[in-house]
This record gives sequence, C-alpha cells and structure tokens, in this order.
Amino acid sequence: MDNIFGIGMPELILILIIAGVVMGPERIGKVARWLGKTSAQLQLISRSFMRQLNNELDGLDDGRALRDAMDEVQMLRQELRSLRQEFTSISTTVAQEGKTALDEIENSIQPPSLKAGTGDTPAAGANNGAHAEPAPQPSTLPKPLDVPGDSEK
Repeated sequence: MDNIFGIGMPELILILIIAGVVMGPERIGKVARWLGKTSAQLQLISRSFMRQLNNELDGLDDGRALRDAMDEVQMLRQELRSLRQEFTSISTTVAQEGKTALDEIENSIQPPSLKAGTGDTPAAGANNGAHAEPAPQPSTLPKPLDVPGDSEK
C-alpha cells in the first residue's frame, strides 16, 4: 500500500496531525466514526451496483443478444455505404448526361460554318460549348456593283 488517493504515507500522517490539532480530541472520534460509516455505505452501494450489472450482463443470453445487435448494426452500416455509393454514381451519371445534352443543344443551335468547302457542318470546336461570339469568317458575299446614278454612295 504505497499511497491512498495519490497521497503517500508521510502526507497522510501530516494531514492527520493537522486534523487532530484543528478538531481536537473529542471531535476526531466522531469524524472517524462518520468516515467509517460513509466508507462502508459507499462500498455497499458499489458492490450492489456491480452485482446488478453482472446480473444484467448474465441475463443477455451470454452476450448473444448484444453480439446480434452489433452484427445488425454492421450490416446496416454496409447497406448505408452501398446506398451512398449507388446514389453518388447515379447523380454523377445524371450530371454527365445533362452536360452531354446541354452540349448537344448548344451545338445544334450554332450556325453552320461559312468557310468554303465545309458545307452544312458546324465549325468543329468553334466555341467548345462556351457562349462567346464566333470567330469572324471570311466574307463570301459578292462585291457591290457600281451603278451609275445611284444616290446611296
């Protein structure tokens, strides 16, 4: 018995001497009896608590019910994890499909390229899906004619 509550033997003796001086010899006996009774009651409460706890643990079918509950919790965690992964994959797929649809719509409303020899195909990669002004194309329109007597010059 090296120490009690972290108090070594020299400190305990010093505390008892100070208590004897402060309380006097009459009250030391009363305080000692009170401490003894309180200590016994605390030990009784502790023992009854431990006994009740052990009875409850023994009543759990040797811990099978607790193990079954823990297994069920683990299965629920795995299901939750798989549902979370499925939800994430679905939302990612929907987002990709939405982006693809948006790109198709943007490409369908872009004007065809005005370059000679390309025909009706839209300019490949002209905007890359961005909403910017198309690059100026070389003019393939005919040059204006000089008409004598025209007042719009």
